[in-house]
Amino acid sequence: MDMVRRKFRKLVKDIFAQGVSPKKLALTLSLGVFVGTVPVLWGATIVCAALAFKFRLNHPGIQAANYLVYPIQIAMVVPFYRIGARIFPWGPPVSVDIILNEIRKDWLGNLALILVATLKAIAVWLLVAAPLCVVLYFLLVSLFYRMPRFKDLSDSGGR
Repeated sequence: MDMVRRKFRKLVKDIFAQGVSPKKLALTLSLGVFVGTVPVLWGATIVCAALAFKFRLNHPGIQAANYLVYPIQIAMVVPFYRIGARIFPWGPPVSVDIILNEIRKDWLGNLALILVATLKAIAVWLLVAAPLCVVLYFLLVSLFYRMPRFKDLSDSGGR
């Protein structure tokens, strides 16, 4: 456990040493957490890389945030699917049990069912995670501007 803690501290120090502003760093981490919790078990790494490239964010930072929330992503997949089925009753009846049973039988033949359930789960994720991402961003900006490393940036208005 101590080795993991040391590696994590080194990673955080390396992220801070990259010369990013507190706002960019907060955006990097909050977007990594946001994308990392999407209820789809593929593609978050690619989406994070694309966002980092598009907005000129810290690639290791966004991927670190993405990977750190992976356990949350796994834990929230089923709740997002269940809540999505409840609040979006349109389409065929979908439950996690139905999806798992249908995937075992013929996943390709039931692709439409799986896609509908996934879209409902993503809609719930957007409703929950987007506001939390904004809150996280502002909390991180506030925290980073209070850190000694960024004190001189807060006086000059940041980058």
